[in-house]
Amino acid sequence: MPVAGQRVAPHRSSAQVPLRHCRSAQPTLRHVAARSTMIDTSLFAVSLFPSNKVLLPTATGTLHVFEQHFLKMFDDLAAKAGGHDILSASGVRFGHILSPSVAPPALLENSIGGVPRVGVLASVKRVTRLEDGSLMMQYEGSRRIKLLSVWQTQPYMIAAASFMTDSVSPSEESLVDSLEWDLYGYLQEVGRLSKQLRTSEDAPAGLPDSIPRYAPPPRSSRPRTIADYLTEAGHPAGTSISMWQRHGSVYGNVKQGKDATQDPYAVLSERLGKDTRQELFSFAAASMLELGPAESLALLTSTDRAARLQWVAAAVEPFLEEQRAKASLARVLGRGGGGGAGGGGGGTAV
Repeated sequence: MPVAGQRVAPHRSSAQVPLRHCRSAQPTLRHVAARSTMIDTSLFAVSLFPSNKVLLPTATGTLHVFEQHFLKMFDDLAAKAGGHDILSASGVRFGHILSPSVAPPALLENSIGGVPRVGVLASVKRVTRLEDGSLMMQYEGSRRIKLLSVWQTQPYMIAAASFMTDSVSPSEESLVDSLEWDLYGYLQEVGRLSKQLRTSEDAPAGLPDSIPRYAPPPRSSRPRTIADYLTEAGHPAGTSISMWQRHGSVYGNVKQGKDATQDPYAVLSERLGKDTRQELFSFAAASMLELGPAESLALLTSTDRAARLQWVAAAVEPFLEEQRAKASLARVLGRGGGGGAGGGGGGTAV
C-alpha cells in the first residue's frame, strides 16, 4: 500500500474527525496577530469554479475546462494578473468549491447563493490548450476560504471571501505541537521505508514536497531558560530576551556554528506564521491518504486541528507498521546466500 507520492488507505475504524466547529483582488483589511495565532481578517473577491471533487489545502489536481463561461473566467483572471491569456499567466488563483450537484445535503444546509460556504483558494500551476480550444489545467490548493456573499454579474460566479482558520486555544497549543511532531516523525519514517522498498524507478521516492515545506522546525536541544518561562506566561520580556540576548544564536559558535533552531529571526518567523504553517502541514499529511468524499469534507470543514492531526496519525500508524514488517522481511531475505535477486522479489510480493 503506497504512501510517498501515492496514497495511504486510512483504517476508518481507528479514528474519526469530529466536526466542531486568488487572491483575485487586494485584501481590504489587515492581519492581526494574537500571541502565536494569526487571526486573518482580510476580505477579497474570488471567482468560483464548482468541481465534482473535494480539494484539500496543499493537494493538487487537474481540471479539464471546456465550458465557455469558465474559459472566459480564466482568461479574465489572467488579464487581471497582467497576462495576455491564461497560457501566459502563472499563479492565477480561483475559488475551488464542491459543486452543489454532488454536495451532500448537510453541506448545503449552510450554503450561500446555492453553493457550499467553504472552499479552497487554488493556484494555477500549468495550463495546456487542447486542439478543441479547451484547457487542461494543473492546480494546487493553498488555504481554505469561507464565502460571505456570492453574485453573478459575469457568466460565472464571484464571491466575497475570507480565509478560514482553525480554532486553537492557548491551552491546546502544547498538545497540538506534540501531535504535530509525532505525526511528522511517522511520516519521516514512512519516507525512509518507502525509499528502501522501491521496486522500480517509476515508483515515487520519499515524501511529497508539501510535507517538508510545512513541517515543524527542528526542535532545540538547549535547556529551558527564564525567557522560555516568561514567553509561556505571556510576558513581553520573554520575547525580547529570547530575540536579542542570545549572542551565540546570531553570531554562531566558533566550534559548533549557528544553530538555526535558536536563531531569533527564525523563531520570530515561526511565531508569526506558525498557525498557518501547522494548519497546512495537517492538510499536507491528510492529502497522502486515500480519502472518500465524506472524509475529505469532514477534514475540510473541521476547525479542530488537534483532532485532524490525531485522525491522520491514526490512519498512518497501521500503514507504517506494515512498511516496517516489509522492510524487516526484506532484510532477512536479503541475507540468504545467493538470494539477492530472490530476496528482492520476495520483498516485492509482500
